[in-house]
Amino acid sequence: MQDTSETRPLRERVSLRVWTIDPTTIMPIDPATTLTIISEVEDAGVPHIWLPAGPPWSPDLFILLAAAATRTTRVTLGTSIIPISTRHPVLLAQQALSLWDLAPHRLRLGIGTGSPELAKRVYGVEMGWPLAYLREYIQVLQPLLWQGEVHHHGHFFTTEVSLWTRAEIPLFIAALGPRAFRLAGEIADGALPYLCPIPYLLNTALPALSEGAAAAGRPRPPLVAYVPVALTRDRATALQVGRRAFAFQTTLKQYRNMFAAASFSMQEIDVVSDTLVESLLVFGDEDKVKDRLLELLGTGVDELTVDPLTVSDAAQERMRLARLIGHL
Repeated sequence: MQDTSETRPLRERVSLRVWTIDPTTIMPIDPATTLTIISEVEDAGVPHIWLPAGPPWSPDLFILLAAAATRTTRVTLGTSIIPISTRHPVLLAQQALSLWDLAPHRLRLGIGTGSPELAKRVYGVEMGWPLAYLREYIQVLQPLLWQGEVHHHGHFFTTEVSLWTRAEIPLFIAALGPRAFRLAGEIADGALPYLCPIPYLLNTALPALSEGAAAAGRPRPPLVAYVPVALTRDRATALQVGRRAFAFQTTLKQYRNMFAAASFSMQEIDVVSDTLVESLLVFGDEDKVKDRLLELLGTGVDELTVDPLTVSDAAQERMRLARLIGHL
């Protein structure tokens, strides 16, 4: 996929994250409520949304998206992300193509390795080498999507199948480290980093993405930066909100490695320091947030995913940000 960020309208380069679980309690949000939120966000003018698949005890994302496809007409529906251990690539292709038929040109399929430990414990899937598993998964999935058939005999998958249709559905992959960004540059239509400081994306992710694309003889695919936002002008409140939101990731090895590569000390990572929080979080009133989003769009990243972090009223703050995006 060719990078066309410079020619896209600003509003088309900003998306909104819509949660299917409560980020604070990790409990599912009922599907009817999520569908209402998606409709409201579309009405506010948001062009793209990304929804996470959620943990195993949450509602099925594709059933939710199918319902959303019939209740919306314009908003692009993105998965960020589908853990590949939860679905065989043939099943995922069937689901994605079905959704594409319901909402033509409105699906962006984001996938990733997720947690190898969870994959083994819940689904009995042994990835062994997660990025090798992801590469072969895409070698099965992408031909099924784009050509409608695949004939694959590999280390992890063996399948011979033809489907009823095909569509060039954009395929994004989650990435944190340089190897994952190089893989995205080589074989994906975009990269979906999560909780990466902007300097790390500019200095590490984008060069790796470009290296992978150059090695494959193709244009660099887009990089979609994740931007958590707290609508408050009070710095102390913003730091508290951000620290609460980011604390879990700082305990995970892959995120600790990424933060260390972004020049944060282990002490800063352990305590979720103010410096670390402020490298990730955008906060302020609507005018300040808008200015910062426009500034970030000028840095070299292709698109932003705005994630509303709750300060006091989740629904109100989400809609304030949706309207902000809709009027860019």
